[in-house]
Amino acid sequence: MKCPKCRLEELKKAEINGVRIDCCEFCGGIWFDKDELKTIRDHRDKNLSWLDFDLWEDRSKLMVSGKSVNCPRDGKHLFKIKYGNTNVMVDICLDCRGVWLDREELDKIIVELKEKINSETIPEYLSDLGKEISQLLMHPDRADVELRHITIIMKMLEYRFLAQHPKIAEIISGLPD
Repeated sequence: MKCPKCRLEELKKAEINGVRIDCCEFCGGIWFDKDELKTIRDHRDKNLSWLDFDLWEDRSKLMVSGKSVNCPRDGKHLFKIKYGNTNVMVDICLDCRGVWLDREELDKIIVELKEKINSETIPEYLSDLGKEISQLLMHPDRADVELRHITIIMKMLEYRFLAQHPKIAEIISGLPD
């Protein structure tokens, strides 16, 4: 496969967190086949795994980049879209569902997602918790994943609550085990 940005360099196989990806040694870009980016993101920080969103869900958010870039997998045109609620623009293939990240975009995504979960309010965490419980009820076959997500959100909710109410945290810490 050729690099979609350089167009001359062959992508080299590499491994990130046990996932084999394709990267360009010249420009530093990375090609992720379907679901590989989510897997790597979740390995980088397990607390991010509950942040599920579908990059291909809302086609109205797709933008054609000024420079024509083609999918290294199938040669189709890649579209630009924001990665979830981040400000990072990624290139996606609508056909094979692969994602191209330019140099350092993976790190930027992780940083922005961490900032998002660290800035959520208690009502937002409660809303997220409700969505995950709903997912659990709708997809009991994925109970292990949904319960893990619920546990993460509850932990984040606890941290946020205790941070916003230090007196309560002080009282709780003084209670016997």
